[in-house]
Amino acid sequence: MKAKSILVTLTLFLLVSLSVLSQSDVKVLAVVNHAEWCPTCQHNGERAQEAFKEANTDGTIKFVVNDLTNDDTKAQSAQALKDVGLDKVMTQHKGTGVVYLFDAKNKTFINKVSVAKSNEEIIKALLSAKNKIN
Repeated sequence: MKAKSILVTLTLFLLVSLSVLSQSDVKVLAVVNHAEWCPTCQHNGERAQEAFKEANTDGTIKFVVNDLTNDDTKAQSAQALKDVGLDKVMTQHKGTGVVYLFDAKNKTFINKVSVAKSNEEIIKALLSAKNKIN
């Protein structure tokens, strides 16, 4: 039940992020590989969301949830990944509890960070990804 709560919270956060995106240019695509059965996701998801918010005050990071919980959620996530042009490249990145960072324009892989890392480490990874695009 807590995993569903985390997913709902993350989804709401992503919707807020999308509204901010209309006001700025996206530099980084951050794909959050999540699964309800993932212990790392369950223990760190809500805390990591705070780091996501703090690192994205300018709205230049677009977060996409890749829900690997079951076949249905994988199919829904596949469409979201296709919409941002990362469906093929994400077949190489299957780890749950990990955020994969890509250049939004050319879709090249920049870095990855586990949600189990401290908020400071997550923020550093996200800001570093943005700085590589500048």
